[in-house]
Amino acid sequence: MKRTIGLLMILAVFVLSSWGKDNKPNSVLKFNKDGKFKIVQFTDIHFQYDSYRSDSALAIVKMVINKEKPDLVALTGDIVCSKNTRKAWEAFSRVMVEAGVPWAVVLGNHDIEYEMTGKQIMEAIEGLPYNLTVNGPENLSGNGNYVLTVQSSQNSKTAAALYFLDSHSGLDKDLGMGKYEWIKFDQIEWYRDQSKKLTNANGGNPLPALAFFHIPLPEYNEVLNDKVGIQEETVCSPAINSGFYTALLEAKDVMGTFVGHDHNNNYIACLRGICLAYGNVTGRQCYGKIGRGTRVIELYEGQRKFDTWVLKLYEGDRDKDTWFPAKDSEPKFFVSYPDSFIKK
Repeated sequence: MKRTIGLLMILAVFVLSSWGKDNKPNSVLKFNKDGKFKIVQFTDIHFQYDSYRSDSALAIVKMVINKEKPDLVALTGDIVCSKNTRKAWEAFSRVMVEAGVPWAVVLGNHDIEYEMTGKQIMEAIEGLPYNLTVNGPENLSGNGNYVLTVQSSQNSKTAAALYFLDSHSGLDKDLGMGKYEWIKFDQIEWYRDQSKKLTNANGGNPLPALAFFHIPLPEYNEVLNDKVGIQEETVCSPAINSGFYTALLEAKDVMGTFVGHDHNNNYIACLRGICLAYGNVTGRQCYGKIGRGTRVIELYEGQRKFDTWVLKLYEGDRDKDTWFPAKDSEPKFFVSYPDSFIKK
């Protein structure tokens, strides 16, 4: 009996160790046989360890994954905002691990305000099952700057690219430079370099691409009169414009940027051929009165095209501690890029 238990323990250690960074299951992203690739974006979950309110948000994540069966879960910041930070990340991550779905994280301004730095968070989650997040180049500003590629349904050729960037945190108001940091010059240079390499490898044609980060760009203010979705909050972007949007415009690969941060915004609009979009706040532990849910994005293989919509699954008010299923959970604010934004 003791020998059997010992063998089982050795086997368990072996299985756990096999989840290392170089041995992740389902680490290859690929268009399906119908030429589609589906992403669900969760943002601003504000998960707290051992909290029934946070367990409510996890129920949304599970519900969406079971219903939509995504090829990738994109988590765009302010995911875990909790004491017992490491245990909180372990508890939250278990949802994606048990679902067996690939997932990728960018950090928000609140993720790093507790017991772990951005680098420590990345080190803690990098090797988890199905997680495609990496810290990125050590000499680059921030933590979690990386690019994921999506293979063709027919072969291993790269057919699309997904950029993930750290948009950093808040600023001391005494500095007089606004409330939030900005994507830094070295990150922009890194993006340009990655984009150029992928374009060259694709015969000089920019790949269809999306970008995910937490804090919206200043350009989100330019599209308020031509948006689809809800805008009930001032755009909380950096006061300093570092030129990331200009880099996207010149590289010609990114079709849309997807952020979080502003809990009462979930709109999408198009500026000079690039969509500027919010996800939909997911967490119960944070402010926001537009409902809790997710954004779904579906890419089309071989085309510069994607569909996207919002799912509102729960109504909630943190201050009143209310939480109940939304009466209408059907897809909302559907758009198809680029057709929905072509001027008639």
